[in-house]
Amino acid sequence: MDVVTHGLVGGLVACAVSGRMTWPVLAAVVGGAVVPDIDVVARLWDPVAAITVHRTATHSVIGGLPLAAGVAAALRLAGARASFGRLAGLAYLGVLSHIALDLVTPFGTAALWPLDTRRLSLPWLYVIDVVVVGLVLTGLVAAAGSRRFRTWGPRAALAALMGYVLVAGLASRTAEAEFRRRLDGQGVAPLRTVLTPVFPGPVRWLGVAETPDTLYQARFWLGSPSAAPVGVLARGVSPPASALEQRPEVRAFRAFARVPWFRAWTDGDRQVVEYRDLAFEDHPLGGPMALRLELDRSGTVRTVTLGHRL
Repeated sequence: MDVVTHGLVGGLVACAVSGRMTWPVLAAVVGGAVVPDIDVVARLWDPVAAITVHRTATHSVIGGLPLAAGVAAALRLAGARASFGRLAGLAYLGVLSHIALDLVTPFGTAALWPLDTRRLSLPWLYVIDVVVVGLVLTGLVAAAGSRRFRTWGPRAALAALMGYVLVAGLASRTAEAEFRRRLDGQGVAPLRTVLTPVFPGPVRWLGVAETPDTLYQARFWLGSPSAAPVGVLARGVSPPASALEQRPEVRAFRAFARVPWFRAWTDGDRQVVEYRDLAFEDHPLGGPMALRLELDRSGTVRTVTLGHRL
């Protein structure tokens, strides 16, 4: 999820767990809910940090412990009178809310780092979800109202949020079945399929199917009566020289990509090599998931950029 949604959910959690709202409680939970995204600073020195660093150490149940302690220490320095242990516990609750939200997005999160470095994911929700934001804002408005709604209003909103996530999970199963029906209608027998929600999700999906020679891709609205044709993509030209394939950026991208696709072209005196993950083709904040390398005439890599920065 985006950092604004994380902060709002942190505020909702603070309202739900504290009968008497104070600024240290709110600051602790909200601080814990947003601090895992501090790993974005790695982009200053690592062009592919979005897939090598982001959502790893700071997004795990173990890595979240020092983050919570740091939030508590900062609040104590700012004059919070609550005990360090209470502040750290509240901040850690915020960290857990961050991890939980990221787990139900396609990008996933390495929640068990360093015991397991894989990003775990239930690809049910798009990274920006208006229903999630609406439910959270409703709970916060209720908390700001009369005392009668101050506690149970946020708790009801959290329960509704969890119910919505489960509904999104059911929608993903329906989308997978619908995508397979579309493929069957074209006589396509895929080796595997990948489904990810796209904006505004989970009512709109991106499906990618893989056969030995061809990739099929389609965007569709769940339950739409129109059977939009499934797009067809060639597998791509042969990969470049092995030296380029051994670059750490390329190896990291190939390890991350769910459905890798490759293309290359010449632009003036430059050669452009682009790797894409076709499972991440729709993102209003960053465009497609694409690693682009620009080479000069001698074959030396001059620039490395990564699109789709989550």
